[in-house]
Amino acid sequence: MPNFVPTHRITHEATMLMLQRGIAKATELKALVSIAVVDASGQTLAFVRMDGARLFSEAATIKKAKTASSQGLATGYAKPEDVVSMQIRFDGHFTNVPGGFPIVVDGQVVGGIGAGGAKIEQDVEIAKAALAALD
Repeated sequence: MPNFVPTHRITHEATMLMLQRGIAKATELKALVSIAVVDASGQTLAFVRMDGARLFSEAATIKKAKTASSQGLATGYAKPEDVVSMQIRFDGHFTNVPGGFPIVVDGQVVGGIGAGGAKIEQDVEIAKAALAALD
């Protein structure tokens, strides 16, 4: 049909699998994090804050997932001089902190995943492990 675009959606099974893989990687790294999965429109599909993870990690983690989904890029890509204007344009929902990745199926961004609350390198490793659950 010419008036419609076929799309992919993330199932709840895939979402839960990503959370489980992310938690397993965090446990292996002895890190306490939050993990968020959003759909292509930035709506939160799932969120978990591990026991003992920092409270502030919730907002940052969701921003990582939303930024990756909306931009189709891993967080951390923006030039430092562009970050403030991007935060203003995205009404505060943009972050440049690494640890967020787009979820891409057949070249189409269908969502985003973010991990936060540990060292940045650990956040990235945890989010990548969660994303790899879909391979």
